[in-house]
Amino acid sequence: MKKAVCLLWILLVMCGCTLPGELHRDTALGEEKLVYESSLSQAVPQETKPEEEAVYETAGEAVTKEQEDGETFSGKLPAEGEVTVLTEEEKAQLMREQQNLYAFSMLEVTQQNLYAEILYALTNYVEEMEVSTLDTKEIDTVFQCVLLDHPEIFYTDGYTFVKYTLGDEIKRITFSGTYIYDRQEREELLKQIEAAVSSVVSGIAPEASDYDKIKYIYETVIEGCEYRLDARDNQNICSVFLYGSSVCQGYAKAVQLLCGRMGIPATLVTGTVDNGEGHAWNLVRIDGEWYHLDATWGDAFYLFEESAANGGELQTQVPEINYDYLCVTTDQIGRTHTISHLLPLPECSAMENNYYVKDGAYFVTADMEQFGAFVMRCRQEGRESVTIKCSTDEVYDELLSQLIGQQLIFHYLEPVDGSIMYTDSKAQLSLTFWL
Repeated sequence: MKKAVCLLWILLVMCGCTLPGELHRDTALGEEKLVYESSLSQAVPQETKPEEEAVYETAGEAVTKEQEDGETFSGKLPAEGEVTVLTEEEKAQLMREQQNLYAFSMLEVTQQNLYAEILYALTNYVEEMEVSTLDTKEIDTVFQCVLLDHPEIFYTDGYTFVKYTLGDEIKRITFSGTYIYDRQEREELLKQIEAAVSSVVSGIAPEASDYDKIKYIYETVIEGCEYRLDARDNQNICSVFLYGSSVCQGYAKAVQLLCGRMGIPATLVTGTVDNGEGHAWNLVRIDGEWYHLDATWGDAFYLFEESAANGGELQTQVPEINYDYLCVTTDQIGRTHTISHLLPLPECSAMENNYYVKDGAYFVTADMEQFGAFVMRCRQEGRESVTIKCSTDEVYDELLSQLIGQQLIFHYLEPVDGSIMYTDSKAQLSLTFWL
């Protein structure tokens, strides 16, 4: 009797990445400096690392700062003009340019002002930017929002701030970015990234539909990048566009950047996956509707990399590109992903631009006639495999029962050596058969 060989779809978590908030709190807030200003020259404490030297100035008067270990330094606070301050016109212009960016649009007006100040400071390597808030937690939130909206800001790894207080009253706060590349290095890398991005963008016609552009971006990023935990610069776009290997955050930021270049609204989403590891993916908007998209989980290479990292051997065959994560609903992504994002996200329920709906491979009933017609079309198109997706658990179970349990799959496919290779994903309600 003919017997199908069942090769189970293995869903492994592939993150190994640091989320924006965690990354920047680790590198920035641990170096927080509390600076106190006094016109009375009275001794006031400054919280810094003992090895840091405290030299500040105000109005020509020397003030004394005492560290936690009791050691005291004398210095002067910054003179007038040594701190950068944006004009209202400059902030208004920057804010107008951010109107279509997701994180910016979710902020209150006062936070949008702070967003403009932080963005200006980061893009111009400002040493001390006076910000329009006295709340350091708000600085952290808005800093993360800037990075969520701007994947092209790959050269910063955190920030520091300075608080100026009079007694117990905070008078002002200044912000400074910390950088992994200096300005000259950034410009050289930007030229290389621009060349790579332009090459990708030129590969699809400008008049193509937004769905076709999204599918093209998804496939291009997956085909051009390998998932590697040890990838260089794997938290930013350099890893994808320059080195061809990355982890989830690199994938997601590359997708976001390409969407922006093609005029498609997109943002980065953060959360966790099945085993609790942090993860990053995207939201994209097509025809006014938002969809989840995860290019990392769409890359079959992560299965092999993660399996090897965990000391295991992968004993299955999977398609090079897994379309289970191309334009899916909140309910679908929620089967394997948990959203723990900084900002509220829209409920994604539209299916019109889901990959399987577009491909005619979406099954709302266990329709064998639909399955047969789809297999025939895949053969005619020269595909190596057939993948279908089911609308519910019930439809999935029924199709699995008929095609595998009752072995009806042999009515549609010719076995090799008496067997047919397939994979199944209960989590994503999908089945794949090799032709």
